[in-house]
Amino acid sequence: MLLFATLAFHTTLNYMLDNIEDYETVPLPPKKINLDTLKTTNPIMVIQARSKETWTLVSFASGKTFTVNDLDEQKEELARLDWDLGFQRTKIVTNSGITNPKGTVGVINLGLVDFDSIREVPDSEFIQDSRSFGRRTNKAISNWYNYRTRTHNIESKKNVYVVKTSNNDFLKMRILNYYCSNDEADCQSMMCTRAEAACLTVEYISSNHSRNFPSPPAPEISMNIEPKYAEN
Repeated sequence: MLLFATLAFHTTLNYMLDNIEDYETVPLPPKKINLDTLKTTNPIMVIQARSKETWTLVSFASGKTFTVNDLDEQKEELARLDWDLGFQRTKIVTNSGITNPKGTVGVINLGLVDFDSIREVPDSEFIQDSRSFGRRTNKAISNWYNYRTRTHNIESKKNVYVVKTSNNDFLKMRILNYYCSNDEADCQSMMCTRAEAACLTVEYISSNHSRNFPSPPAPEISMNIEPKYAEN
């Protein structure tokens, strides 16, 4: 029995060590949110970020994505491409700072607020990428999720972020879901597989080159909006 328990312990430990990059925050209980509040009539985009070997760079203006393998080795390509945010599993970087010194993208974290109530760009500092303890990070958005130790699943904190984009526009965004075929709520009582993770569903609205966001669309007009899939 002791041998079996020791083997099980080491197997679990090796599993967590192999996948530790997916879990960058201290486990915290998520704030109580009524799931009905997650229903939206705003545009949404599904971003495929499953690979641990490559980064998916997204332009919200065009909906296009680009793929790069190494953020340090491909500096010239990062500077040449038109992109806003980069995704790799749970990691998010911006086209700015240590990631791309020539980029101007930045993020403001507004916290857990009502998405549609944000009508203007706040007069706050936009945070760019930096290094912390040797790791690339954007402190405004790096801790966008909670990790449940019981089911080992990822849950978005549902914070609202304002992003200054690469084309000098602004958008507000919120990550609604992390899984490809499951809702995060379904994963609270079961372990959702790693293979079905990292298809981030992002709600977003552009300010159309102003500091004011448009009013949310009327439900009777836009309830049938389909998600937009970011494409190469």
